Amino acid sequence: MRKKSLIWVFITVLLANVATLALAQHNTMIRKLDYLNDELTVVGMNGFPPFSDYRQKNNNILLQSAFIKPLNEAIVGRSMRLNMQEFTIYDKQDINNLALAVQIGKYNIYIGAYADTKRFKNLTLIYPAVISNPIHVITLPEKSEKIKDVESLKKLRGVVVDSEFYNDFSSRKIEELNVKHVENPLVAYELLFTEQIDYIIGGLYYHRIMASRQGLDSFLSYSKKPLFKIPVFLALSKSTPKFAMYLKAFQEAFSQPEFVKSVKEEILRMIEEELAANEGIVPPSFANAQRMEVETKGEDTEKAPVQLETGNKSNAQQFEEILEGL
Repeated sequence: MRKKSLIWVFITVLLANVATLALAQHNTMIRKLDYLNDELTVVGMNGFPPFSDYRQKNNNILLQSAFIKPLNEAIVGRSMRLNMQEFTIYDKQDINNLALAVQIGKYNIYIGAYADTKRFKNLTLIYPAVISNPIHVITLPEKSEKIKDVESLKKLRGVVVDSEFYNDFSSRKIEELNVKHVENPLVAYELLFTEQIDYIIGGLYYHRIMASRQGLDSFLSYSKKPLFKIPVFLALSKSTPKFAMYLKAFQEAFSQPEFVKSVKEEILRMIEEELAANEGIVPPSFANAQRMEVETKGEDTEKAPVQLETGNKSNAQQFEEILEGL
């Protein structure tokens, strides 16, 4: 009888210890889950649509980015919170120099950085990059026959827009084409339409948006293959509380196929919404001659949906020559 009692005591103590251990493990898991519970402020590169841009609405300056929705989806079930930092027209913060503000710890997350680029050298990039910025050759349809390969670009007149952003490697390679620099896309388009240049080097997504804002998108032709694909990163400030843990959490989130898919879908949505919103915009006077020529020839300028890595059909008029990367 005494032996049975001892066995029951042993079993009772064992079960109690197991329950205590299980409870401790459960509480530890809860603490780990709730440990990343800070509010992180998010800013981005200005003038870099659809990856990152600031647009004014009344007196507010709001961040627009293809990463916002995927980021919010990625933290569902977590205790952390993301604050898409807004500015007003009265703020002294220079929205064109937010990378420095992230570097010194004023903000936590930066959207729109490049690897191996001096401008971002002090930012900690979050790997992997889930999308790239495709840099294409842009011209008018009747000029596309002149462009056969990279060597032909060197013999023609080209420009690059200084309001765009490139990594250091691409910038060096573009300079080898002997292109000239212009201040903004509108200047580049006018030079192209008035036959002072033969082509523009620029981002496919960026110029689809910028050209549509001028009513010019339907006139432009884009190379089938990009000269470069520059990986676009998000960066995390080293001053962020629990920096290493947040960095690991975001790396895990960015590696998920659902996150990659969501970013691509957002880029597609943003471009298509921009094109639809800009339909009917009257192009500048320098485009009138080109429009008359297109209408006289009866060419169809209607475009199909935007091309992305999601497999959608291209909507840009594309010239047949396949450019080999520089």
